[in-house]
Amino acid sequence: MTLRQVKFGIIGTGAIAAVHARAIQQNPQAQLCWVYDENRERAEQFGASHHCRVATTLEELLVSDVEAVTIATPSGRHAEIVIPAARAGKHILCEKPLEVTVEKVDAMLRECDCAGVLFSAVFQSRFSRNVRRIRQAVAAGRFGRPVFGAAAMFWYRSPEYYAGATWRGTWELDGGGALMNQGIHTVDLLLHFNGNVVETTARATRRLHENIAVEDTIAALLRFENGSLGTLMISTACAPGFPRRIELVGTAGSVILEEDRLVRWSFARETPEDEEIRRDGIRGEGIIGGAADPGALSCEGHSRQIRDLTDAILNRSPLAIPGREGRRAVALITGCYTSAATGKTVFLGRDFT
Repeated sequence: MTLRQVKFGIIGTGAIAAVHARAIQQNPQAQLCWVYDENRERAEQFGASHHCRVATTLEELLVSDVEAVTIATPSGRHAEIVIPAARAGKHILCEKPLEVTVEKVDAMLRECDCAGVLFSAVFQSRFSRNVRRIRQAVAAGRFGRPVFGAAAMFWYRSPEYYAGATWRGTWELDGGGALMNQGIHTVDLLLHFNGNVVETTARATRRLHENIAVEDTIAALLRFENGSLGTLMISTACAPGFPRRIELVGTAGSVILEEDRLVRWSFARETPEDEEIRRDGIRGEGIIGGAADPGALSCEGHSRQIRDLTDAILNRSPLAIPGREGRRAVALITGCYTSAATGKTVFLGRDFT
């Protein structure tokens, strides 16, 4: 029996596009058919490497028979791709951040809703088994009253990394620095575990990358809607680069997640499954982000997210990560940037989602 395959196109051939291609090609119900990039030479090279057709214009790809597209252009150009793609009836998987302002994200969401297309935000870390375990423990009330939600990402990017693409390290196209580009996955997980943030006080600086317009280091104090406090410490100036770490602490339990490994799983009321979770969780699944080398990014999380989108298209199942989830992270990050720029606490409100 031949499986029905969803035909995909990739728009943009930046470094992450190759991960998208591998993720699509690993899914038996997905087929990579087209690629488009403004740089024709790069698009031709990508098409040859991944055995797909090359569109000469965005319009050519959008009138083709592809059902879904993945967006791998610079962040500040996502809206100008997503909006026409939605109007063309294509389902969309968009890289993080969805856009560099909340207003642009809202415009994308409106167009996708109006067109009736699926719109998913790339947050591949959520597909880790240990992330799901933490989320389930939160839903079950195992932490008691929330006390702290803390996240630290002490990564390293070389000066050559920022010099390697003119859009990196700019407000217009990158939307920010370490927090918006690399730290957004950490922000998303913290929100996924601990809920909305109602206020933030942040400070930002540059400790290594003096030639970029944005921060390479930022710290923020957070107050969550559930009453707990939290911190964000994000940097790309920390040699040699260390695993991302998220700590969730409550009156009845605590967990620590390093990349996708559970290094602490402790509750006041243990269940028979807890010891097995500790033994299995410490191994992780290799869904990692590249603390020192962006090229070390795992493909597994993207592959699971492509599978989620194809399932939603073929079976009309709900998306694991709808676009509105991507809006939350952008709202918090831009709030942190406003606080850092003004020196004042920013009140995000209970309805910042």
